[in-house]
Amino acid sequence: MFLLAVLAALFLPSCAERYKDIKVTGVRLESLRPSSLRSVDAVLLVDVDNPLRSKVKVKKMMGAVFQNSKQIATLTSDDEVELAPRCVSTNRIKVRATVDNAMFFFEQFQKGARPNYKEFTVDFSAVAGSGLFQFPMEKKNMPVEELVRQARAVWKK
Repeated sequence: MFLLAVLAALFLPSCAERYKDIKVTGVRLESLRPSSLRSVDAVLLVDVDNPLRSKVKVKKMMGAVFQNSKQIATLTSDDEVELAPRCVSTNRIKVRATVDNAMFFFEQFQKGARPNYKEFTVDFSAVAGSGLFQFPMEKKNMPVEELVRQARAVWKK
């Protein structure tokens, strides 16, 4: 039993390091639809490079949208994605964005000018793993300016 604990202590950190090699290489917006006065549903096409030799499941995806370091919205997804080994894959992920402050849109409208989307960033977290081994993944301060541009194009369709 002690030997098993020692082996696990040595093996787990190296597994966690390998999961950090998984990279998001691109995000595109496929669709966008209001779901309430405070939230929108979106479908994202996420390109992911999985250099590992095994399939990886990604689940418990969530995030937060920030404007000038102040959280303005929460992102949630119930989807689970399976990444094929040693390849770049495109994955459809359904996401709900819910504005934390119900008055956010009204406040933006009152300002009159378009918001500077360079002020907006996203923090994202998920759990990745295969079998018994599950590791947290995190990406911080991702700019949203390109996604906003895509949202305008999708909204016009």
